[in-house]
Amino acid sequence: MLPTALIAATPLAVPGLLLLRPAAMMDRQGWISVIADEAALGAVGVHDRFIRDTIIYAEHAGSVRGLHYQLAPRRQARIVRVLRGRAYVVAVDVRRGSATFGRSGAAALSYMDGAQVYAMPGFALGWCSLDPATELLVKSSAVDDPELQRGINWRDPALKLDWPVRAADAHIEVEDVGLPMLADQPDLPD
Repeated sequence: MLPTALIAATPLAVPGLLLLRPAAMMDRQGWISVIADEAALGAVGVHDRFIRDTIIYAEHAGSVRGLHYQLAPRRQARIVRVLRGRAYVVAVDVRRGSATFGRSGAAALSYMDGAQVYAMPGFALGWCSLDPATELLVKSSAVDDPELQRGINWRDPALKLDWPVRAADAHIEVEDVGLPMLADQPDLPD
């Protein structure tokens, strides 16, 4: 039987970002853990409705994706959990009216600890696989819309992100290579 407190939350460096630690029940065969429970998420301040689950697979360690966000009306809250391997997850506040605009929070996640990163709408999300054959589960509150999708270059020096891979060793998706810097974004969420 799972504990009654299904999810514990720790704020990350920027309001709107949480490190979620779902409770797990251990037994002789392994463990069971809840990924998302509406009541448990609500108890820690997460009230978004998640409508889509996506699994992302990275063949190589050092695979970098992002930083991605969507504009209204498809802004996305997201929860990221590693299903296999390890990953470093980064979220940057891109709400131009926010007191924390341009600030970020990050966490190293492992499939073994079951921790998750929650980012409210208005954050650009990216990640780097730390192991070969890494799988991530991304829960989203809105469906991806190519017309509303935007991205920020993962190497933007103004963001001062401490990625765990050197640029020369990173495996970057073609669509992420030429993303603009945050200062060059033509449109940002409010």
